[in-house]
Amino acid sequence: MRIAFYISTHGFGHAAREQAVIQELAQRGVQVYVRTATPAKFYAAAHHYHQERYDIGVIMPSVMQVDAAATFAWYSDFLQRQPEIIEREAAFIREQAIQLVAVDMPSIGCEIAARANVPSVVLTHFTWDWVYEHYLPDFPHYQFIVDSIKASYGKTTLALEMPFAHELDMFPHVEKIPLVINPITKTRAEICADFAIPADHKIALPGMGGQGWGSGDISALRDFKNWIFLLTPDAYEQVKAIPHCRCVPMDYPGYHNLIAAADVVIGKAGWSTIAEAIGHRTPMIYTLNDNWRENSILDAALRTYGSSLYIPKADFEQGAWLMALDAFANRTHVWRDIATNGAVIAAEKLINMLGSD
Repeated sequence: MRIAFYISTHGFGHAAREQAVIQELAQRGVQVYVRTATPAKFYAAAHHYHQERYDIGVIMPSVMQVDAAATFAWYSDFLQRQPEIIEREAAFIREQAIQLVAVDMPSIGCEIAARANVPSVVLTHFTWDWVYEHYLPDFPHYQFIVDSIKASYGKTTLALEMPFAHELDMFPHVEKIPLVINPITKTRAEICADFAIPADHKIALPGMGGQGWGSGDISALRDFKNWIFLLTPDAYEQVKAIPHCRCVPMDYPGYHNLIAAADVVIGKAGWSTIAEAIGHRTPMIYTLNDNWRENSILDAALRTYGSSLYIPKADFEQGAWLMALDAFANRTHVWRDIATNGAVIAAEKLINMLGSD
């Protein structure tokens, strides 16, 4: 059984959630061929990894800003190159006798599957035509990009809809699946050993979904001596002289284990991060990106299923999350039940499609 996965290179969230599905497939004997520009660390269970970009997502000059003009310009050029990429990838699919294409969610993956005459499955909660449509009032001459992406998605055999989704009416057939999260592979005790965390300290995990922390001043961390802060390398550079700060390397495997072990996660809300926080019941202090269409969906998910505290972006960047940290961590956290076996269900559905091929 052979499946090719085409995975978006926008941040690490798409890679992180498909990592869980790919692991489930590998445990069932499926050979997975990963096609993406996200790091290989996410795909240890894959049979084959090929590093190439098949979409852009959105171009972000900083962790909290979207450059719609640059994004549309990149995609316009990409559409000119797309026919050659489709032919090359379809030949690869045929040569490797791959029976199914899974997509999260570069629309070119659906075109490749159609050209290779194999079924395709999109696993997602949002689509790029929906995101780009948000920016069209300022860039109406790029309507053709949205139309092209939507037409490609229309060639999908099946879409598996993850929770916290918008209407996925661009797909001919949609089935809902539970939340997709990664199972814990390291205990809190093991995390504490990895990072020399004293047993009487709380753990805070600030992060921005694999995009670095940004330029916000975090020197005030020095005053929070009852906490250990696990930081991305760019953030750690600011505070490396502070004894209760630790650096998490960018190639650190199993970042979801840190989310599960933390007392509080802090950062920009992104689907994969909030899924892991909700699924592993870790409280989250969050802010929302500038001009991002998904904001209302992410905000509603955290307010409904998470234990969370929203801080507006301007206040967040001024360090308001630190001032709220102790009170938030010490409050009573209430959780609403939600099924978290989406990776298992997705893998079973994919295998069933292989069996019916």
